[in-house]
Amino acid sequence: MDEKGVILNKELFEVLSSDTRIDILKSLNTRRKTNSELAKELSLKASTIHHHLERLDDTGLIKSIDSNHKWIYYELTPKGNALLNPPKNTKFTIIISSLLTYTTAFAALYTYYTIPRLHVKPLYPHLIDDPFSLLFLVALIAVLLQTVIIVAWYLKK
Repeated sequence: MDEKGVILNKELFEVLSSDTRIDILKSLNTRRKTNSELAKELSLKASTIHHHLERLDDTGLIKSIDSNHKWIYYELTPKGNALLNPPKNTKFTIIISSLLTYTTAFAALYTYYTIPRLHVKPLYPHLIDDPFSLLFLVALIAVLLQTVIIVAWYLKK
């Protein structure tokens, strides 16, 4: 298993469809914990947590560590760690896609304002009188959506 990425399959999606299992993974991202610690932290019964831990263990996202004591600890595997902590090149990808989106959108806006207007039949005569209005609208939406994505990404961190 490559630590740089996780292959998403049907089984993994089914396991990650539970909010409780995601909360368990997030909790184990800080440090290894026992079943009772997780139950207390998430305000659930130990038997419920144990069921979820078994499902996570079956998919290889966590592993149990028997330390020859009374308690069994659970911690993330490299696969689970890669899922919760994606590689740092994600930031680079977001920045490059943002630059490309902004460049394309501003080129479309520049084209919209500088192109000579010909007397042509509009694309949607009742809604838009100028056939280049659609270009303007798409560029404006692209800039707004990319800005929302960037702001949401930074607030998430």
